[in-house]
This record gives sequence, C-alpha cells and structure tokens, in this order.
Amino acid sequence: MISVIIPTRDRPGPLHRALRSVARQTYRRFEIIVVRDGGHTVEPVIDCWQHEMPVRLLESDTSYGVSHARNRAIAAAQGDHIALLDDDDVFLPHHLQAAADALRTRRGDTVYGQALVSPTWIEDLPRDRTHLPCKDYPFDPAFLSVANTIHTGSVVTRNPAGSPVRFDETLHHCEDWDFLLALRAAGHRFARLETITSVYHQAPVPGAVHSAYQSTPTPFTQARTLLYGRWPAPTGRAEEYRDWFRRFDQRLDTLIAHGLDVPPHVYELAVRRLHATFTDRRSPDRDLLGQLLPLTSAVPARPNGGGLIRRPAVTHAAW
Repeated sequence: MISVIIPTRDRPGPLHRALRSVARQTYRRFEIIVVRDGGHTVEPVIDCWQHEMPVRLLESDTSYGVSHARNRAIAAAQGDHIALLDDDDVFLPHHLQAAADALRTRRGDTVYGQALVSPTWIEDLPRDRTHLPCKDYPFDPAFLSVANTIHTGSVVTRNPAGSPVRFDETLHHCEDWDFLLALRAAGHRFARLETITSVYHQAPVPGAVHSAYQSTPTPFTQARTLLYGRWPAPTGRAEEYRDWFRRFDQRLDTLIAHGLDVPPHVYELAVRRLHATFTDRRSPDRDLLGQLLPLTSAVPARPNGGGLIRRPAVTHAAW
C-alpha cells in the first residue's frame, strides 16, 4: 500500500483539486493522510472525499512547518511506501500505478515521475504542451548533490519510518532536497519513470518563494550553503559545479540587494543549462552566469550587504 502525504494550510481550493487527482488514480491500494499545519479547518474538503477513498486528517492549530507536517504523516503512515503531494499540485491518473510497477520490479527504492510545470491551474496534460517546461531529468547522484532536479510531488519512496531519515524541521527552504540526499545516503536506489505523472504548479502569486526574496542573503543562499556543508560533493566535477552555484547565489544576492529585478525562472534555466554540460562531462560555461544574471555598471561585483529591498520579479522554486 502507498500512503499519500498532503500537508496543507489555508488552501481549500487547491487541496480539493489535489484530492480529486488522487481519487482519479488507476492504482487503488492507497491511503491519504492530510496534515493541517495551522490555519483554518479543512474538514469540509475532507468530507467531500471520505465516501470515495480512505482519507485521514491530522490537525494542528499551530503551524510548525511543512517538514514537521510530513514527518508527522510518516509516523502515522500504514503503507509500505509513501507518495508526497503538495496541496497545490496534482497527480495524473497513472502516477501511483507507474510508481507501484517500478517498485514491484525493484527498479529502485525511490522512484519519481516527470513533472509538467504550469503557471496556471491544470489537472490534465494539455494537448499542446510544447510551451511548458518539464522536470524530466534522468537520475544522476553527483548532480543531485549540486542542485535538486526532482519535483517533490513526483516522488514515491519506501516508507522511511523504520530508519532515521526524516525531513529536517529546522529547514524552511530546500527541505525536500535535503530529504532526497538523506535517502540517497541511506542507500536508496533512485529510478525515473518514463512518463509525465504529475503537474507542478508555479502560479505567479505572492507566497513563500516571493517572501524569501525580500532580503539578502536569501534563505535559498543560506540553505544551499548549509546543504553543501552537510553533504560532501562526491566528485571533483560536482564541486566545480557547486562553485558555479556559489557564484550564482552571490550574483543573485547582489542584484536583489540593489533593488534590481531578477529574470523569472532564472534558477530553472541555470539548472537546465548546467545539467547538460555536466552530463557531457564538461566544465560549466564560463559565460553562462553573465548571460543569466548580467550586471550593470551601477552594480559592483559583490553585494554591499543585506537589508530590505523592493519586490523582485523572481520565481525560484524546487531548490
């Protein structure tokens, strides 16, 4: 059985769509654990689906963060495997079946589907999706130590309840990436599914990512520094690419500290370009940083410090 874990807070509409996507699954041996991490009650949403599938609700009137919510669900999960789903994302109907097939044939201990990235709410694959990006990276353990290429909502993994692996509750950014690195360190074999099995929504509305870019260094810079220190680079080439991202973070913080707009989706663009050269066993393109984050003559090469800045036009997710 697969336990589907959905943390939620004050998003009843998206939660309803997330649950509907689980109800549409062709694979039926699952349970759902919804964890309310503070905010308003979601019982009316849960009640809509109780007659169709097994849904348990764990509630907290205080918000302790998404990592705490997921860990609480892991402790309560009865399934041999867990599937992660954020309340604003959706599974496609074959997601759990494709994962179960791969796990049954022992392709891996942790499997993940390819995820379509959409700026608008969709629940099915559009007929024409050539304009939409897709998180479809083959698994590469060395590159995973450099950047997270796996969408959280695409992951189905062996239940870690019997191991020390958990989400780090001190992390409020990059906690999903840290969890994947911990699974890998625990010996999990990863396998990518060959189809798109979920939709990752990156709606252009204010939220946690937007808030993270109100001061420098950004929480993403701080989290990456912590994870690079926690998880040693497995190869010299991985360390070379980590150095590139350190310069990327420094440049990004410089632009934000000066109140300048940052190109949207710049991190995803960087990962896509660097994954290609990493796979080809080449060094990072020396000109790429300047192409993605150009400096003007009014901005020095190093940030002058933190402080409040005006709203940046950056969307930077799945770190």
